[in-house]
Amino acid sequence: MSTERYIVEIAGQRQTVAITPRGERWEIAAGGEILLIEQAVIEKDRRFSLIVGDHSFLVDLVEKDWRTGRFAVNVMAEQIVVRVRSELEAVAEEVTAIHRAEGVFELKAPMPGIVVRALAAPGDRVEHGQGLIILEAMKMQNELASGMDGIVQEILVKDGQIV
Repeated sequence: MSTERYIVEIAGQRQTVAITPRGERWEIAAGGEILLIEQAVIEKDRRFSLIVGDHSFLVDLVEKDWRTGRFAVNVMAEQIVVRVRSELEAVAEEVTAIHRAEGVFELKAPMPGIVVRALAAPGDRVEHGQGLIILEAMKMQNELASGMDGIVQEILVKDGQIV
């Protein structure tokens, strides 16, 4: 089973987290520490029980925004806001931030991949964070988003093209 890497931000702290499935558990590696976590769903998409080592935690999913990767959870009577992005999404976001201030945004693939499909066409009005292209890289499909509000001028790639 393959390991997936994510960038996780909590309270302004940014950490790379590697998650590897281990049967019914997950091995979570972050900050030099490795934890085995077991999850039980109590109420679908809302309440979970996580067993971390010898400790059990009841986790309520209070808010979720899959588009931005922002989630709010209640754990032990404390609300925690978490932002989770794949490494590819994090790199794409950093690249777009550079161009955002210039008034022109040019979307470039942050790593080699295959264009699955365009989600916008020339002339379309788009908002910051709106998906423009789906790129398949490392056997994962990733939505590459607009770095600013604006109008799509041109699309220089075709479905199936390697970039």
